[in-house]
Amino acid sequence: MAEGRYDELLTGLRRGDIDLILGALRDPQPIADIDQTPLFQDSMAILARNDHPLAGVADLTPAQLARHQWVVPRQGTPARAQFDALFADAGIAPPVSIIEAGSILLMREMLTRGDFLGCISDLQAGAEIRHGLIRRLAVPADWPLRPIGVTTRRNWQPTAAQSLMLDLLRAEADLAGAPQGPGAMAGAPGPGQL
Repeated sequence: MAEGRYDELLTGLRRGDIDLILGALRDPQPIADIDQTPLFQDSMAILARNDHPLAGVADLTPAQLARHQWVVPRQGTPARAQFDALFADAGIAPPVSIIEAGSILLMREMLTRGDFLGCISDLQAGAEIRHGLIRRLAVPADWPLRPIGVTTRRNWQPTAAQSLMLDLLRAEADLAGAPQGPGAMAGAPGPGQL
């Protein structure tokens, strides 16, 4: 398993160094020689430490949020585009104090040690929220759902072990409320599916 920037992972995938990428799917698809198969949908969450000054404040506005320091995904990611759109759509200048990080572990540490706010995938933050380490803030944002799935080389044939792993991913996605319809990873793979 390798973690990294999407462009680096995509290069490794296309060279055959990496078998698949699990993460946010890109729209438009960045190149024609790959297949993207959705597993489930995810949305974004605004996070803070439990005793943050904004904790418990209802209906936070982009103007209120923009005044704070942030830990957010790096430029060029679908998550960052949604974060930036939260302020742009409201006609508000984006926050000036931003640390870029895609790791929920780093984000959690930054949030719990200061007045930072964080923006990351709701599902990525789920364990930290359930364990009471951080909290979701009440931001009435209309986040679009982001497709999360598997990216492979076109015509890639998984080994038996890889097929088992993909079956386990499908099962977990089904438990989380996977998308239905064409292109979804339900049942037997069809054309363009795993």
